[in-house]
Amino acid sequence: MKTKNGQTQDVSGRRKTSQYKNEPAGLGEHGQDSPDEGNNQIGNAPTDSSGEDTSGSNRQRNPNPGKILERLELIERTFLSYVHGHQHRLETRLDESKNVETTFKEEVQALKQEIYDLTSDTNEGIQE
Repeated sequence: MKTKNGQTQDVSGRRKTSQYKNEPAGLGEHGQDSPDEGNNQIGNAPTDSSGEDTSGSNRQRNPNPGKILERLELIERTFLSYVHGHQHRLETRLDESKNVETTFKEEVQALKQEIYDLTSDTNEGIQE
């Protein structure tokens, strides 16, 4: 801000409006319809030059049993492959768990025996 003759003068250089007088009102206003480019086909399926439906909805009305069966078999193979792989991983983990349990029990038994032997030696020494 600058003062001239005791009055404040705005010298920021910014225009009060960012539009020229001859510019249109910008990119558009809220609520305005977009320009019609001939793409309004709401409610009707597109047709080719012979007048047949090309939207794919015809395939939904007359499904191909072979394609359905192929999709079902793919789903079945994929699912069973996943399940069998998961079962194999579970069985492997179960075997590992049983081996760890066996090793643990053997080690605990060995420590119990060592403790028994130590207490037996101590008791024999006291009795003599």
